[in-house]
Amino acid sequence: MVCMSVVLVPKSKVEVSRPLIFLAGPIRSAPNWQDEAISILSSYGEDIAIASPRRGVRDNFAKWVITGQREFERQRAWERNYLDIASKTGSILFWLPGEIEHSCSKSYGAMTRIELGQWMTNSRYNPNINWCIGTDGNFSEIDTIRYDLSVDAPGKKIFGSLEGTCREALRIALKK
Repeated sequence: MVCMSVVLVPKSKVEVSRPLIFLAGPIRSAPNWQDEAISILSSYGEDIAIASPRRGVRDNFAKWVITGQREFERQRAWERNYLDIASKTGSILFWLPGEIEHSCSKSYGAMTRIELGQWMTNSRYNPNINWCIGTDGNFSEIDTIRYDLSVDAPGKKIFGSLEGTCREALRIALKK
């Protein structure tokens, strides 16, 4: 597999000079879709950066991880920084998979829902924001999200596979 991608992980600050794709979506109680997305995006051989908020990556991706100074006290600050960069210089890739392990102590995808709402609203007022969305169809309230998208981002398509969502994120990031 040819790969010209690099992977950013929390909480290092790294200057990014290539298109950045931020992997936005649930982590806790979700399948490890981030590693799958890294594999898919990297398989295209494009010169991109991928920001994954999931701590730790599979061993076969470790060689692509770039680290810098630990400038962020909180992972959330790291996420907000790279979400903002990706929205302008690449793409935010929202993937909404179904929950695989339920926990009553935390709402599934809580931060993802907030982030998606923020970026939907941002794009309503600024159509130049780069983002895409996909789901396996099992994310709770996906029909409500579909409705809200039809109102707030009427041209935004929801992709039905992670591979299709990755292709769209890459297309947006590379302005193809």
